[in-house]
Amino acid sequence: MKIHRSTLFVFQFLLASPAFAAEPAKPNILWIIAEDLGADMGVYGTKGVHTPHLNALTSEGALYTRAYTTASICAPSRSSFMTGVYPHQVDAEGMRSLVRKPLPEGIKVFTEYLRDAGYSVGLCNNGKKDWGFAMPKKDPYDTDDWGLLSGKAPFFCQYQFYDTHRVNKTRSDGTPMPFEDCPEHPVDRKLVELPPDMPDTPEAREEQASYLENVNKLDMNVGKLIADVKAKGLYENTIIVFMGDNGPALFRGKGFLYERGIRMPLIVRIPKAIDPTFVTGVRNNEFVSALDLAPTFVSLAGAKVPGHMQGRIFLGPGVQPAPEFLFAVRDRMGTVVDRVRGVFSHRFKYIRNDIRGLTPYGTSHHNVATSKVGLKLFKEGKLSGVHAAFYEEKPPEELYDLENDPFELRNLASDASHGNTLGLLKTELDAWVKLTNDTGELDDPKLVGQIEENREELIRKRKERATKGKE
Repeated sequence: MKIHRSTLFVFQFLLASPAFAAEPAKPNILWIIAEDLGADMGVYGTKGVHTPHLNALTSEGALYTRAYTTASICAPSRSSFMTGVYPHQVDAEGMRSLVRKPLPEGIKVFTEYLRDAGYSVGLCNNGKKDWGFAMPKKDPYDTDDWGLLSGKAPFFCQYQFYDTHRVNKTRSDGTPMPFEDCPEHPVDRKLVELPPDMPDTPEAREEQASYLENVNKLDMNVGKLIADVKAKGLYENTIIVFMGDNGPALFRGKGFLYERGIRMPLIVRIPKAIDPTFVTGVRNNEFVSALDLAPTFVSLAGAKVPGHMQGRIFLGPGVQPAPEFLFAVRDRMGTVVDRVRGVFSHRFKYIRNDIRGLTPYGTSHHNVATSKVGLKLFKEGKLSGVHAAFYEEKPPEELYDLENDPFELRNLASDASHGNTLGLLKTELDAWVKLTNDTGELDDPKLVGQIEENREELIRKRKERATKGKE
């Protein structure tokens, strides 16, 4: 079932009524962004989690089941949804660098357009930007104080939670703690259901359970925030968006263009006072890209959407049709230089690995316990199928039937019966590469290594200074 096509039409009605000659108030906008979170809540069918607050938000809003980020790791992903263009279009395709370029002429962080439309804009709770481009000279936010911001009207708040990010600590009993524990709502390790693309090991079960426990913790904090919004009397005039920035740091997750890496949770609630036609409790299956968020909310704020934005308006009076295809990228991560491009329809996903000689394991986060224990099992000849492929050279091309193979277990790229599908998706990807000018040269691995060494040295010196300052 598709969501309504005319958010905020009620304002147009009021404007046309002689009894309401004054310009109507604009809605507040609250983005709740969770870090490294997949579609792993009860409303998405995940078992073993306790997410009553997110479930309640969904019952009053719309749940998007086919929402995707443009990149599978923080900096390029955030750079993309904060500008409305793909990472490579703002020189932010790599994961962090000491050499960050300013935004190209004419491109701004989208909060600038909201500010011009009369909004107070803030980045609250966690100040992480982690954009791959240099900070603009003019701060894209007015404040980081939620109490101050929420007292303004109208406001836009980007309220961020770090809860689902890995911590890689050790508990008091010496056992590893990949994610923060949630003692209020622990996850029974015995009841954890591992997805079939993960090797079934004790380490994998602990890692999955620890992550889900963190999802429970996130839900508790989201509940506290929503309770505060209600207590302030803002709930019925605030559009609320809940989303993630990229997939979780788990096996075949963060850093990959598989579903776990780029499929993002997305819930939108629009109060009846803002749009009485808004249909609640729906599951929306149309494609939404993280790119769509900037143009959509610039439009809802009453501003003109800049022509350079690549996303579409997926809510509101200017709503645009959903696309047939979406695109995603993976480039340098740390010192690992890679180039992966993906295009997918509702049924099929095509992934192109441009650099030969790399393995998924070699391009992954090595703090993932499932990956590390899997390497040992692979060397012992105890893995097969997709589990073994994780430690073998990546094929030039991958093709998956998401309808019949949602966990992307079987690569159909060499299957002659899917030749037409492969050809179609390759043509679409080539056209997109040309359209978005995705033709930049690869980073020099030696230069990247030097930059990373310098970055680590700077971090070390900052820590030393901070320690001396406390003495």
